[in-house]
Amino acid sequence: MFWSGLNEVMERAGITAALSRCLGPLLRRLYPSCREDGELAGELSCNLCANVLGMGSAATPAGIRAAVRLRAHANNGALSRELCTLVVMNSASVQLLPATVAAVRSSLGAAAPYDILPAVWLSSCLSLAAGLGTVRLLYRRL
Repeated sequence: MFWSGLNEVMERAGITAALSRCLGPLLRRLYPSCREDGELAGELSCNLCANVLGMGSAATPAGIRAAVRLRAHANNGALSRELCTLVVMNSASVQLLPATVAAVRSSLGAAAPYDILPAVWLSSCLSLAAGLGTVRLLYRRL
């Protein structure tokens, strides 16, 4: 409930629109449907930002709304490349600041809870690259 409220506040404050403009070039490249659907761009921006900041729970509502909109754009209800890209990006979840993991490490007595940052960045970037490469390869073959 809290995260849905936070998303609503972001939307009403215009933060979602600002994020959409900043992330526009990346989003339009990964999700061509964003060109015609401004609301989709906003949902994808919220989802991407929440994931990058390590707030997975905040990313879920926006990700679900984006998936529903992407599904509506798909031809004949088929699983689209864009929807697969969204699933891969959410699964890989590149995080600049893994807040949840750091909080758990801190609560368990870690002296430096953020000393895992290089490993998190490397592993999440590699998994994202592998996932996006796989989606691209599989959809190229179809």
